[in-house]
Order: sequence, then C-alpha cells, then structure tokens
Amino acid sequence: MWRRGFTLIELLVVIAIIALLMAVLMPALNIAREQARGIVCLANQKQLAAAYIMYASENEGTVCSGSAYFDLVNGVPSWVKPPLDYSGTSIVEMGSSGQDVTREQRYNGLREGALFKYLRDVGVYHCPGDNRVTQGTQAYGNAPAYLIYRSYSMTDYMKANGPKDEKKLFNFKNPGKKMLFVEDIYDGRAVNHNGTWSYNPGRQSLWDPLGLFHSTACTFSFMDGHADRKKWQDKRTIIYCNSRFEAEALGFGKGQVFNPYNEDLDWLDEHYPGKTNVKQ
Repeated sequence: MWRRGFTLIELLVVIAIIALLMAVLMPALNIAREQARGIVCLANQKQLAAAYIMYASENEGTVCSGSAYFDLVNGVPSWVKPPLDYSGTSIVEMGSSGQDVTREQRYNGLREGALFKYLRDVGVYHCPGDNRVTQGTQAYGNAPAYLIYRSYSMTDYMKANGPKDEKKLFNFKNPGKKMLFVEDIYDGRAVNHNGTWSYNPGRQSLWDPLGLFHSTACTFSFMDGHADRKKWQDKRTIIYCNSRFEAEALGFGKGQVFNPYNEDLDWLDEHYPGKTNVKQ
C-alpha cells in the first residue's frame, strides 16, 4: 500500500512557520519572564521592609544597622553579616579580600543577621535577575570570591552604628517616600561587602551603582513597608549602573557631576532618607 510522505518543500515550509512563530513568541516570553522576576523581587523587597519594621517595633523603634559587620558596632547588630563558617561551637568570619567562600557560607551570614528570624528564607535576599551568583562581577570575574548572592543593601544614611547616626525608625516623616532597601550591584574587591549603598543627595553625582536587574529599572522598598519599581529616564544612569568604568570614560564617573542635568537623581534625592549621607 502506497503512503504519501512529506515533500522537501512541505518540510521547509513547516520549518519556516515554526521559525516565524518562535521569532514572534520569544520577545513575549522574555517579557513574561522579566515580569515574573520583577514580581518576585518586589515581594522580596516588601518582606525585607516588613522585617525591618518588625525589628524596630520590637525594639522601641530602634533599628538594626544597615552595615554588614560580624561583630556588634557600638552595641548595634547588623541586618546581615558577612559570609560565616561554623567551626565546632564557634562562628568564624570568612571573606578577607579575594578569599573564596561557598554559597552556604554566604547563607550563614544571612541567617546570623538581625532580620533573618522574621524572614526564615535566604531566598528573600536574592533577586532572580541578579546573575552575579553564577557569573561573578564585571570588575573581578567569576572566581568563587565574587559569586555574590545578596542583591539588596541599605543606604549609608541607615548605618545606625555611629554616635550621630539616626537610630529611630519612627522619627522619619513621610515614610512612604523614604527608601529602605535598594538593589545593589556591589562590584568591589572585598568579598564580604561590609558597607552600605553610598549616595550623597543634592550633588548631581553617583557613587555606588544600583543593581540594574530589571532591564532599565530598579526596585526599592520604603519605610512604610511598600515596594516599587523605578524605571530610569536618563541613559547615563543606565550606563553608570552597568559599568562605572564606561561612565568614567564618558565623563560622569564616580563622584563626577552630571552635565547636562540628570533627572533620575532628582528622584533619588527625593526618596533618600536624609538631606546628606550622614545625620546633621
């Protein structure tokens, strides 16, 4: 019995149709995937803000430190700690400059932070769009020391461990406009990243880059517990967040004043917790 098969031309037509459908669907799939990442990231930000507020509520309004130190500083615990290793009954700080650390050691530092008891999940500290966890940092590559997991930081204004630092959450007016956690794409040499996200409002310049994990946007959480996504309008902001080295070559590197004016910094100025990066 004779059976008719596909001709070469018919097969080519089917392949062409499949290729066309893939070309049409792929952008939509990428958009859907990006939207899903953004939803997860906003949920993370809300949980971090809620944990921070709960900590303050249980401590008469006093906040934990926005830094990430192993020891108490002036009696103030950090919201997270650097990578740690458990050695018998001792906890050992890991992460001297360039020292390799494991993912589990990074998790340990999160678990020992002041906010973890309110979160109970290390996944909250990582944005799914942050690929440093597998690709490392742009500046220093993908050695284990630079496979950074934590995607969020607090601002330098919220260090809360210096004599003059603000230590009471409920002293802030307009809490819905004051940022708590930012997406931070720390790209320095030290693997432990003890610091905060540094910014000095009113200067029309940037210092630390923000994590550009959502195409041309970043997420933030605020002192009233909500989180939001900010899409940047100035291409120079995007360049700076992607590469401070490229920004410097173009004349708007670390600490350099933007010329012409950068409207994105108006938004950062408005939502930064203080009028300067230290309490006046």
